[in-house]
Amino acid sequence: MADLVRVDVEEARALCVAAYRRHGVPPDDAARAAEQFILCDLLGIPTHGLRRLSNYIGRIEIGGINPTPDIQVASRLPAVAVMNGDGGLGTVVASRGLEEGIRRAGENGIAYISCINSNHFGGNASYGWLAAEAGMVCLSGSNGTPTIAAPGGKTPAIGNNPIGYAAPGPDGRHFILDMALSIASRGKLRAARDRGEPIPEGVALDKDGLPTTDAGAALDGFVLPIGGHKGYGLATAIDILSAVLGGGGIGTGIRHQFKQPGEPSNVSHFFLLIDPAATVGRDAFRQNILDFAAWVHAQPSVDPARPGRLPGEAASARLARNRTEGIPMTQDEYDRLRGLADGSLSGVIPTS
Repeated sequence: MADLVRVDVEEARALCVAAYRRHGVPPDDAARAAEQFILCDLLGIPTHGLRRLSNYIGRIEIGGINPTPDIQVASRLPAVAVMNGDGGLGTVVASRGLEEGIRRAGENGIAYISCINSNHFGGNASYGWLAAEAGMVCLSGSNGTPTIAAPGGKTPAIGNNPIGYAAPGPDGRHFILDMALSIASRGKLRAARDRGEPIPEGVALDKDGLPTTDAGAALDGFVLPIGGHKGYGLATAIDILSAVLGGGGIGTGIRHQFKQPGEPSNVSHFFLLIDPAATVGRDAFRQNILDFAAWVHAQPSVDPARPGRLPGEAASARLARNRTEGIPMTQDEYDRLRGLADGSLSGVIPTS
């Protein structure tokens, strides 16, 4: 594995913003998009952090992503809205959707936002973190290109639709759950392929439906859902919450971001936000969270040196370290980031 360098957070943010600005993204949108990448890297999710920038820039260059979308919000009720992203950066569309949802939840106690006509939105964890920072409980997700077959099916029917959950945690150590509904995400398969490493058995099938440990063959085939039919069922639920409720694209109406990079992906996201002020009150909620965390931590563990943790605790520790020491990346990744920012490099779109 290549040696890692540590890049100052503000430098990384400035380089990302500069790359977007060079490709016509307005200042506010560039800052929003950069923040999602930075948060994923800080939280220890590099597959959805700055290493995705080259792909996003490449798609802007060939017209697959609209750098200046006219994002519109349609609303029939105060706590419900559908946001049309006009083919913009998914990180921008989702960021605006989350902001709209936080505002509406603050006013109504709860809010649901569907963001349609969008592109890949990065990682759920970054949005969950921002929601928790705003004091909100958040359920989020996005649909995607079909990569999972229905039980007994021979072709993909549902995307590897990620689901996220977040809640404000004690002292800023928020509860964060962010997971794809396959045993392993395609981002992780892609990373394994690029490193020349095999993947575990039982993670994916090749294009002929046969088990494989070759990451490249898996990317040409199908990922397997967690828990069999249970994971498949959750993936369909995310499609409904993201796209069906808002009138977004499903199935063949979604374009593959790598195989059809010059076309808008037409994916959809959703955010469901709850303000604890509308239930038990924020002070009581904070105490309840403290009690809940203490209960989990107090349970006996097999290895006393590794007590039970809550989702997000490891990510919180990584965030604290990376804020201080800098974002870890390879020298090649750092050089590419600088090249995208100064215009000496163009975007590169993976083939699978």
